[in-house]
Amino acid sequence: MSVIDEVRSRLDIVEVIGEYVPLKRVGKNYRGLSPFKAERTPSFFVFPHTQTFKDFSSGAQGDVFTFVMLKEGWTFAEALRELARRAGVTLAPQTPEQQRAQQHEQRLLEALALAAAYFHQLLLSAPQAEPCRRYLREQRHLTQDTIVAWQLGYSLESYHALSQYLTAKGFSMQELVDAGLVVENEEGKRYDRFRGRLMIPIRNARGEVVGFGSRSLDGSEPKYMNSPQTAVFDKGQLLFGLDRARVAIRETGVAVLVEGYMDVIGCHQAGFSNVVAGMGTSLSESQLRALRKLAPRIVLALDADAAGQRAVLRSLDVARTSLEQETTLAFDARGALRTQARLNADLRVALLPEGKDPDEIVLESPEQWQRLIAEARPILDHVIEMATCQQEHADAFQKSQIVRDLAPLMLELTDPIQRDSAVQHLAQRLHLTPRAVMQTLREVERALKRAPRRAARASPEETAHTSETPPRTTQSNPDAPTPATSPPALELHLIALLFRKPELLFDVNAALTRAELTVLSEEDFSDAALRRGFRTLQRIALSAPNTPIAPDEDEEDAAWLALLADYDLVGGATDSPAARLEAQRRLDENDTQWLREQAIQTALRIRELRAHQDRLALPYLIEDARHTGDQEALKRYNLKLTQALQQLLRAQKALRLRSALV
Repeated sequence: MSVIDEVRSRLDIVEVIGEYVPLKRVGKNYRGLSPFKAERTPSFFVFPHTQTFKDFSSGAQGDVFTFVMLKEGWTFAEALRELARRAGVTLAPQTPEQQRAQQHEQRLLEALALAAAYFHQLLLSAPQAEPCRRYLREQRHLTQDTIVAWQLGYSLESYHALSQYLTAKGFSMQELVDAGLVVENEEGKRYDRFRGRLMIPIRNARGEVVGFGSRSLDGSEPKYMNSPQTAVFDKGQLLFGLDRARVAIRETGVAVLVEGYMDVIGCHQAGFSNVVAGMGTSLSESQLRALRKLAPRIVLALDADAAGQRAVLRSLDVARTSLEQETTLAFDARGALRTQARLNADLRVALLPEGKDPDEIVLESPEQWQRLIAEARPILDHVIEMATCQQEHADAFQKSQIVRDLAPLMLELTDPIQRDSAVQHLAQRLHLTPRAVMQTLREVERALKRAPRRAARASPEETAHTSETPPRTTQSNPDAPTPATSPPALELHLIALLFRKPELLFDVNAALTRAELTVLSEEDFSDAALRRGFRTLQRIALSAPNTPIAPDEDEEDAAWLALLADYDLVGGATDSPAARLEAQRRLDENDTQWLREQAIQTALRIRELRAHQDRLALPYLIEDARHTGDQEALKRYNLKLTQALQQLLRAQKALRLRSALV
């Protein structure tokens, strides 16, 4: 994807133009007074589905870049720079490799678009496609307009029909393999991937065909088959139907996730256009973020079977890690880090009738579908129902265990009303008093808070010879890690500090070695962009002094550079992220000692927090191994716990010594 495409994909033309022109919804589009020519009757239109505008009074039309160029009088470069800043995209000159990759991706998109048109024409007119047409009409109850709107198609029962068609259009067989349209077996033979199947084009957020979903029509396996991972098709990044659902999701404030492609198409045909589907049953982090940008509420309308319930739990886990734990970062003039929690998503579950798919429900009763989505319950309430649905005759021990299992989720509810509601719900399901449930939650909360202190007070020898959790202590430890700063935030801070004077990496490693800790490596950074930045940092540190900051030539992007440039401690006097970082380095050359101490303490803090996290997790694994009698696992986890405690104590000792010296 080119930088221009990335900027375009991250911005919504309705939002951008809406800052200049008051827009009013008319059907699927938006209308307002011309921003280029005085008029009384609105003749300016914005089309969300194509991300374009047209001004019928002045004749101006185009995309979001064209609009800001006309409105602001900017050149394309100026418009790109401003829109990229707004979209959070870093601009950098493309290397020859990147240019070739972009051209290759464009060829793949062209091949996929032609394949979609070819399959669609076959479905509409080929005699061999009659069973497919009958399936869509009689079993899926799709209208001709819907079939055309979604460009549904049919692939011939032939090993070479598509490849012969596309090679005649100028595409090479290797390009078709790279697009996922042709398979190459171990013997080097190539043949069409999709044969005798219903073809469903999968589009990205810009409406470009990037792959296909397919369904067999004769009962052969696999029943459903998708395109493979390619340069343009990443199933973890895509949501089927999002290009058509974006407007409805934004307007309703609700995004509905279903399981199947036909469920999405059926719901849209019935007028429920805020429905999308993933490439799997549960949400990925990037899919959740994409939906959360459009709507505050996400409803999971999944099957009530075991797979659907597991998908609900996985989605909850993704939501907790990608939304609740994410922080925004800010630095003061001296580089001190501040964090702020990010807003949670309102994740809900719609309980579908057993054995009914969404497209069946909307066909039989649109009112029932509307009611199911409106009455979708919060995901924690659903998890409580799942945990207690077969516990009518649970004894006191089982009830206690259920409460303790759910406690971490309930303790994350910072809103007192939400927590009280969850407590009452769980108490009612288990036939307990809310007071008893709350008391257990407080016990768990106190235990979680005591855990860091136990880790700091227990000696490695004391822990290494026991399969129990570490001994309790009633004394608090002032050096125990505080939960206020997350490891990712510290990682960004460390990279930002070291890029001001990369040779300080040797000072940091020397300090870690003196503390009997290993030197910094890529493994210390959880974010892929920061790992890439660390590799570049090492290269600069080993080079001559004042080596310019630049991304690795063989890397596809400079995401790490964008992260660092966002700190912009010098006020953003220049446009180039690299230039801003160079300016920061020049400002700090007279303050090397402060930089050195900040970098060393930040590195030690990262190690302390990582050891602290391991210390909290490992006792659960030890307890499991003890109950199951797995002596090998017990020995392994005890060793890891000993190592984590050693790391924790060494990092804390080094931090105390450095604090005493400052």
